[in-house]
Amino acid sequence: MAISGSRKFLSRSFSTLSPHPLRVCIVGSRADGFYTAEKLLKTHQGSQVDIIDRLPTPFGLVRSGVALDHLETKNVINQFSRVAQRCMFLGNITLGSSISLAELRELYHVVVLAYGAESDSSKHSRGKLC
Repeated sequence: MAISGSRKFLSRSFSTLSPHPLRVCIVGSRADGFYTAEKLLKTHQGSQVDIIDRLPTPFGLVRSGVALDHLETKNVINQFSRVAQRCMFLGNITLGSSISLAELRELYHVVVLAYGAESDSSKHSRGKLC
């Protein structure tokens, strides 16, 4: 069975074997976190998705770092807002100090780490992998 076939089989198997909804926690509320939530909610219709972030508001730079006169930005914010209506957002939670990864793994079936680096990578040599 191909890898993509295996994923589809496991996806269908989990949703039919368990009477409980799939509980997912996504750490990080930037674009990658919301795209992940959108895909999970589409694939696992009855799943419960919580998104946590160290910031008090979701959407990261999509909300605060790009001028709102850009049509694409407005479209993405609208898309993320529709996804957010189907999730629970919990802000001001820092992984490692507010809650540990081990605690999240006890509370959820799946934990997705969708947060970026804390600092700029410019201090690394150009073309050199970390």
